[in-house]
Amino acid sequence: MPLPPRTAIAALLVATGLAAGCSHVPLSSLPALSRIDLKTTRFADLRAGVSLPEEIRPLPGGVTMTVTVQPRQGGRHERSYALEQVSDPAELAALPSVTRPGRRFTVFRLSATDAANLTAFREEHMLNPDGSGNPGSLALNARKICRTGDLGGRPIPMSTYLKTSETRDYVTLTSDIDLREAIKETGGAPDLASLLPACDAPAALSGSRAVP
Repeated sequence: MPLPPRTAIAALLVATGLAAGCSHVPLSSLPALSRIDLKTTRFADLRAGVSLPEEIRPLPGGVTMTVTVQPRQGGRHERSYALEQVSDPAELAALPSVTRPGRRFTVFRLSATDAANLTAFREEHMLNPDGSGNPGSLALNARKICRTGDLGGRPIPMSTYLKTSETRDYVTLTSDIDLREAIKETGGAPDLASLLPACDAPAALSGSRAVP
């Protein structure tokens, strides 16, 4: 069943999760993504990056990460956290980048408190005393975004990236897919002006205009 338009944008903006079945994930990224292990990854090291036209901006608290655990004996456990925007100058300066006019690259992370809480959640629900683990998944979504100008009818290129303690560098999840075309793939052609409301008071993002 096609996703509702707003849900489609939320799922596409950052990532659909670590399942490598997403048709937009480059084949060259699959080996790196396959190394990510939710049972051992350091959540404090996780970074999510999104490159969008300057006219489209994620809002504070609008990018979330959800970890779901499904124990083998049945049941379901889930935790969601709002990611914070990375503002450390040293980390931002070290980002691999290739300048592209009109684009903005923004990086998000878990707060120290949320990383610790998520680690405790994993130990309680994902790791078993006998050393085995329960299946889990991770999804990153941008649910609050806005636009600072008229989008017109031109393509809206979007690239997304993920970095973990296993990958040690940013791995491409999507590369310059057109947000308009991606939404059409879900079965609809919504009015993007209504799905991407105007920013009330645009604030400068901590990301740079350089795009990996």
